[in-house]
Order: sequence, then structure tokens, then C-alpha cells
Amino acid sequence: MLSPQLDVPPAAEQAATVRQRLEAQQRLQARTQPIARWRARILYPRWRAALIVALTVVALAVAIPQSRAAIAHVLRLDGVELHQAPGPSPAPHPSLPGEQRMSLGQARQRVAFPILVPTTLGQPTAVTVSDSGRVATLIYDRAPYGEVRLDEFDGHLDPVYFEKFVRVGSVTEVSVNGTKGLWVTGPQEIVYVRSDGMIVQASARLTTGNTLIWGTRRVALRLEGGFSKTAALAVAASAG
Repeated sequence: MLSPQLDVPPAAEQAATVRQRLEAQQRLQARTQPIARWRARILYPRWRAALIVALTVVALAVAIPQSRAAIAHVLRLDGVELHQAPGPSPAPHPSLPGEQRMSLGQARQRVAFPILVPTTLGQPTAVTVSDSGRVATLIYDRAPYGEVRLDEFDGHLDPVYFEKFVRVGSVTEVSVNGTKGLWVTGPQEIVYVRSDGMIVQASARLTTGNTLIWGTRRVALRLEGGFSKTAALAVAASAG
């Protein structure tokens, strides 16, 4: 039996107090539970999983030499791709698909793009057309820089491209007649890729000099020879 001196609030006041406390607790839980659920269900597992995957990839890339070799920097310009990755040793000068030797006049009739001829090099020693008229090649055997090869291909209407694996050397961005170009020093492995995307392994060859790559609105060009960057830029400027 309760003491008559104990001050007990009325039943209505007790119910109101309890209800207020319950409502306050519910409001606090409503504010904190979404954050807790987000941290528990989204933040922690996803970050843990991403971190584990990232660390696994890095560990594999560092531990396996083949993985380190496969991490390659890629530069793209007018359908020409440069991959800084190793590759098999190709034959020195294999033919491109469907390559046919002809005169410069005949070549200009066979292709759908203008064939540019550098004035500093004069008339080419040999001219070939490949890949159903999509690629024209000018070869100079008696140039001041030794043997010089100029590959020109349709880089706008029906693009084809070379995939170049830079094995030894470096790549530098240059300006050719006001447009962006690439200067590549050292031997490079070149693999021709047809317009339908098929890689022609038989066309792989190893360059013997330096390479300048640039393009116009209609043609992408790749100049190869034993010249310096300054000389190569002068040759390119004379091609228009």
C-alpha cells in the first residue's frame, strides 16, 4: 500500500509524459537509423569490396611480369594507334593486304583520296596501293635520309589504321602545318588493321628509323626514315 505522503501525478499526466518520451525516442531513431543503415549496408561493404579488388589488381600487376608488360599507354591520332607494349619480332618488310605496285598516276586513279607528294623528296622510287585502294605508299630509295617510306590512307571517308606497338623509343606531340602530330623515335612494330577491323598479322614489320604521324582533312600520313625531327617536319610541310 502506497504512503499517503507520496506525490503521485494524475494518471493522465503520466500517460502524457510516457507518450512524449516515446515520441522523442522515435524521432531520434528516425534520424539516426537511415545513417546507420547506409553506413552498414552501403558504405562499408562497397568500399571494402572496391578496396579489395583494387589491391588485388595492383598486387597481381606488380607480382606478374606479364601483367606489368600488358599495362600500356595508348595514343590515338587519325586512326593511328600507338601502344607502348612489347610484341613479337616481325619480318622486316612484308606486304600489306592486296598490295600492288604501279605508277604514281595509276595510284591516284585507284584511290579515293589525294596522294600527297613531298616536294623536298621529289618523285618516289616506287608506289604501291593496298587494301582495295584504301592505302597508298610512296617509297624513296635515294633520299638524303636513306630509305624513306610514306604511308597515306583514307582517314575520313573509309578509315583504315595502323596499330603501332612502340617497343623501343619515345613519343612526342608536335605541330605539323598547324595540326597535331606525333614524333616517334626508335624502332617500332607496325601491324596493319584492315577497314573491317581484322588484324593482318602477315603485315607486321619492324621500322628501321623514326616516324612522324599527322593528318589532313582527307588523309592520314605516316612518314618513316632515318631523319631528325626537324627534317621530318620539313618533309611533312612540303607535302601540303
